Amino acid sequence: MIEVIGLHAGFASREVLKGVSLRVTQGERIAVLGGNGSGKSTLAGWLAGWFSGGTHRLTAGGCLWNGRPWEDYSLAERAASVQLVGQFPAQHISGRAFTVAEEIAFGPENLCLPTHEIITRRDEALSSCRLEHLADRDPFTLSGGEQQRLVIASALALRPKALILDEPFSNLDPEARSHTLSVLNALPSEVSVIIMDTSPDTVLGWANRLLVLHEGKLCEMESMRAALFDPAVVATIGLPSVTRGFLEIEPALEAAEQVSQSNLPLTLDEAAAILRRSRIARA
Repeated sequence: MIEVIGLHAGFASREVLKGVSLRVTQGERIAVLGGNGSGKSTLAGWLAGWFSGGTHRLTAGGCLWNGRPWEDYSLAERAASVQLVGQFPAQHISGRAFTVAEEIAFGPENLCLPTHEIITRRDEALSSCRLEHLADRDPFTLSGGEQQRLVIASALALRPKALILDEPFSNLDPEARSHTLSVLNALPSEVSVIIMDTSPDTVLGWANRLLVLHEGKLCEMESMRAALFDPAVVATIGLPSVTRGFLEIEPALEAAEQVSQSNLPLTLDEAAAILRRSRIARA
């Protein structure tokens, strides 16, 4: 599907991506983690074909879709292939629709699809993103989490083969994050999903590939647990919240329940299991 080959790219005199290579195959769930300014948004734009042939500076390498450079595809072909959703959903709302349902239909209408196909895609997207009860609402009256689901629904209505989300959870409360993640989990297995984020918390149990982007260079990690042993990676993306919290209380545990670095909990379930054992040991 998408292949990035030795990509060196940036803006004006600044090189943002430094020799990035990445292959995305059908149905993968990929998390790209990195700090602010690491190049995540730039990489997302190249993956989606937004920057090809534009003003963004390319000094070496490139990005291919099904073996051909993005420049070979029309805007309509790009839109039907890959959709990119940024971290501020209101910026993706067209402003041309009075209702949520009309907003979702806007993209398929611009592809000049038959009316029955537009309606089918609209209704499927409303259902998959749990927006049926909001179909007649003004998009700009929705909450941040609802707008995020609307933008994802609008992207899905174009039936892309790949969906890229740039920091989709950064402005959402925990409940909205959970709803958005459940929408992503329910996507068809053949759709590739790439999430760009600054924190590992939300994507820990979701991604089947974990990559770290630091100072324009991309490194694939075997697992989040393996990343704990790399000080440079930890300095870049931090520890999961559960792991940080556990390290604060670990000194209070029974000596037998204190854990090595390789057994540090990454999730609430793992931490709860250790704490239960500790209580049993004290009993």
